[in-house]
Amino acid sequence: MIENIFFDISKLRKCGDNVVIGKTVRIRYPELVEIGDNVIIDDFTYISTKLIIEDNIHISAGCKIIGGRNSLVKFSSFSTLAPNVVLAAGSDDYISGIASPMVPIEYKGNIELGEITIGRHSIIGANSTVLPNVSFGEGACLGAQSLAKEDLVPWGLYAGIPAQKIKMRDKETILALEQKYLKENRYV
Repeated sequence: MIENIFFDISKLRKCGDNVVIGKTVRIRYPELVEIGDNVIIDDFTYISTKLIIEDNIHISAGCKIIGGRNSLVKFSSFSTLAPNVVLAAGSDDYISGIASPMVPIEYKGNIELGEITIGRHSIIGANSTVLPNVSFGEGACLGAQSLAKEDLVPWGLYAGIPAQKIKMRDKETILALEQKYLKENRYV
């Protein structure tokens, strides 16, 4: 049997208004995907996990949001992925199991399945990777080509492999701009 991973937008669990999904986006389990309003998912993005996307989100080209049916990735409003980000909400056991989706679960060893939560106003830089069970506090950002394997505190700016906090963001200015945007665009 060959599984067709193309999807029909009507099969999404939820799809809001003003949503743009690139022609080459692939969603393996569309029935597990909820998309809010004002969302863009650019071409060459692959999604194979339960996914909740709130409003005003941009997922750039070439991103991979993976983990399988029993993992979850959640984006809070105003968060962004730069190109080629990998969010891995599930991970195989490289030590004591067969690391392949083609074998039954009893051969896989200790699989880590979990959640990745991207907080409001969080940004993940190009070519970065986020491992299972990592949460981004509100406003937390990860610089390009970084690895997040632990939680990021609110409004912290992180970079490196593994990621380390390098400075804090300007919370008050960003939240004031959000309120101005929402008021001017009739979302309040």
